[in-house]
Amino acid sequence: MKTIKTIFVLVILGLLSTLIYQNLDYFITPSALHIDLKISTWHWTAPELPNITYWGICFGLGLLLTGMKGLFTSFRLGREIKHQDGVIGTLKQEINDLKTRLDVFVHDPYIKIDIEKPVAEDTLEQPPSADQKNQAPHKEDEPPKKQ
Repeated sequence: MKTIKTIFVLVILGLLSTLIYQNLDYFITPSALHIDLKISTWHWTAPELPNITYWGICFGLGLLLTGMKGLFTSFRLGREIKHQDGVIGTLKQEINDLKTRLDVFVHDPYIKIDIEKPVAEDTLEQPPSADQKNQAPHKEDEPPKKQ
């Protein structure tokens, strides 16, 4: 991955240098920046610099702002990771406490009998439907009446 990234950066730099070389007349031409805010007493003009200087300043400011945003993001994520690690530690401690409490209950012979009872019998029974609730109880030797 590192070699692919290096090759990609070299290709981009090659294309950028080709663009600058082919348009060298534009980039070498000096120009001044004028700022006019329509206030009669205030008018500012920057000294004449080659256009490539302005391009470089804008590129450098963009890199600086992007780097600062990346730093702020990494600091925020670092704080969040520390907080989540604390939560994980608390939950692991709670899991260990629950395991020790479970071990106490499992080794108690009176509670062990209740734990080993089959639960499947309770779940296999079907709840009575609304029709069966409204019917009169039938005797065991008679079949229930069908409606």
